[in-house]
Amino acid sequence: MVMVIIAVISVSIIARWPAATLKLDGQIRQLAADIRYTQSLAMTRQNMRYQIVFAAGNYALKDRVGTVIAQPSSGASQVTLPATMTLSAPYSQIVFDSSGIPYTTTTLPGTALASTATVTLTQGSETRQLTISPETGRVALQ
Repeated sequence: MVMVIIAVISVSIIARWPAATLKLDGQIRQLAADIRYTQSLAMTRQNMRYQIVFAAGNYALKDRVGTVIAQPSSGASQVTLPATMTLSAPYSQIVFDSSGIPYTTTTLPGTALASTATVTLTQGSETRQLTISPETGRVALQ
């Protein structure tokens, strides 16, 4: 009986939860995972840098010379955001070296990320942010 009551309450709460918020939360988590994946690629493949390239409505994973890396969960060459969602980032790309250190350029030795980079996803009046820390490349959801 308790399980039935919990199920009924859960269904009513989920039905009232804004779908846009759920999509935005899911998308920012996916972006954070893709940034971490890009960093792990750079750290596990010696002498090869990997980058995540940002645009207003999409992002892509690439190696240092620009060869596209398939996004791990979908296999797509780029992640296209829903039409109602926009992405803004302080740099057009974040590049990771074999130590996991983030850079803002693909040239060698490169320009290291000097301060925390904040990436924002917006959908309507809702926003979600993640940060990338300099030196460590730590990705944190805000």
